Amino acid sequence: MIPEETLAAIRTEGLRDYRWFEDATNATDVVAIQRTADGWVVFATDERATPQGRREFTEEGPALENFLSRLRSMNSIAAWREKIRHEEAPRYFVQERRVDGRLVPARLFRRQQTGSGPVDEMLVAVDTWHPDSRGVLDRAVRFPLDADIEEISPEAAQEVFAMVARREYVPLTRR
Repeated sequence: MIPEETLAAIRTEGLRDYRWFEDATNATDVVAIQRTADGWVVFATDERATPQGRREFTEEGPALENFLSRLRSMNSIAAWREKIRHEEAPRYFVQERRVDGRLVPARLFRRQQTGSGPVDEMLVAVDTWHPDSRGVLDRAVRFPLDADIEEISPEAAQEVFAMVARREYVPLTRR
């Protein structure tokens, strides 16, 4: 790969947040490629502008390939985060308990995105939501391996709403 091909790919794909052979010491969340005395170096910076994953190359072609690959990855993650941030539909999460040997819904949470960030709530009665003031859902989203809460589809949430209205709890048939 040559520099012109790399720049053409960056322009064509609309990639952003990079430093092309320039100082990246104060740039946050970018992918950088720089020329050194021994060859080329490719790295990313974190939210504190600290270089991460520094990789050195003796040839320009592999350095450009690594740079472009990292840049594509970073841009796809950023696009995914932006999509999630602007999603208007609420996300639903269920916490289940074992009752008479069957897992049944015990709590239903929802997360809605607002202009100031996510709002987490817990269903307490039919059409009555209270804020998740203890941060149960936030912890579950941030640490999914430590949580006993699972994300479910809007259809499965409708099934839980019906159970709450009937006051009869059975295992979910949808997820």
